Amino acid sequence: SNAGFSQQEPQFTQYMFNRLSYNPAYAGSNGTICVTGFYRNQWMGLDLTDVSGKSTGASSGETMNISFDMPVRFLHGGIGATVISDKIGFWNNIYAKLDYAYRFQLPTGNLAIGIEGQMFNGSIDMSKLIGSDQFTENDEVGQTSDPLLTGDKQNDMLFDLGAGVYYQIPGKLYLGAAASKILQTRSDKLKWDNRRFYYILAGYEWTVPEYPSLRVLSSALLKTDFRSSSAYQIDATTLVEYEHKVWGGLSYRIQDAIMILGGFTYKDFKVGLSYDIPTSRVSTQSSGSLEVFLRYCFKIENPPSPPTIYRNTIKM
Repeated sequence: SNAGFSQQEPQFTQYMFNRLSYNPAYAGSNGTICVTGFYRNQWMGLDLTDVSGKSTGASSGETMNISFDMPVRFLHGGIGATVISDKIGFWNNIYAKLDYAYRFQLPTGNLAIGIEGQMFNGSIDMSKLIGSDQFTENDEVGQTSDPLLTGDKQNDMLFDLGAGVYYQIPGKLYLGAAASKILQTRSDKLKWDNRRFYYILAGYEWTVPEYPSLRVLSSALLKTDFRSSSAYQIDATTLVEYEHKVWGGLSYRIQDAIMILGGFTYKDFKVGLSYDIPTSRVSTQSSGSLEVFLRYCFKIENPPSPPTIYRNTIKM
C-alpha cells in the first residue's frame, strides 16, 4: 500500500475579506468590531457515487467560517476568534482559534505581532468507507474483512499554535506572514498528522487620480508547507471598487481555477459572492465552486466623561 498526502487547510476565494483566518496578527487592525461569516460549496456537482450508482454520502467540500475581532486599547492591540467547519469526503473537521495581536505605531503605518491558540477536532465515519475486497464480480458492494473499515465514527482532539506578523498603511497597503500548526501535533487514533503551513498575504489599494470614486484593489496570497517545490498555491486578485460601495473583479489560482468576484456595502454590512471556474482536471466532473460571505462592523463610541470640577465665573 502507499501513503497519500493532501492539503489540510480550508480554502477561500475571497481571502482578502477573511484575513484573520490566515494571520492572527490581523486581529483588531480594522479599528472596529467585526463579525464575519463565510460559506463555501466546493466542486459542486461532483459525482460521488459507488460502482453501483448509489450515493456514498460523501461531501465534495463544504466549509463554514465564523470570525470575530476587535481592537482592545488597554491590550495595545486586538483580539479575535474563529470557528471553522470543514467537510470533505467522510471527514468532518472543526477548528476553533483564539487570537491576540500586539500592535505598535511606526512612522508610516503600524506593525502587529500575533499569536494564536488552535483546537482541532477531526472525525471520520469508518463504516462508510469501502474496501477493495467488497466488490463482487458483478460490481456490487458486499461485506469487507478489513477490521479498520468495520468500525464506527472516530474522532480526536488536537491542540496547536499559530503566529504571524502584519504591517499596514491603512487605506493603502498591507503585508503579512504567518505560520499555522507550528507544533505539528499528531493523532494516532485518526492516523492524522498536522502539517505546518505558511501564508504570505499582500494587498495594495490605488485610487484612480482622474476618477477618485474608483479604487483598484489588488492582492495575492501564497500558501505553502515548504516540503517540496510543488507544494504551494498562489491566488492573485484584482478588484475595482466604486465609491466604497460596490466592487467586482477577477482572481486566478495557479493550476486550479479562474474566479469571478463581486459584492456591495450597505451601511455597516458588507456582502460578497464568488464563483470558481475550475481549470484543472476536476472541471470535467464539477460545475465549479460557490462562496458567499457577510460582514457586520461597528464602532463603539465612548461618550466624553462629565467634568468633575465646576467653577463659578460670576463675581459676587
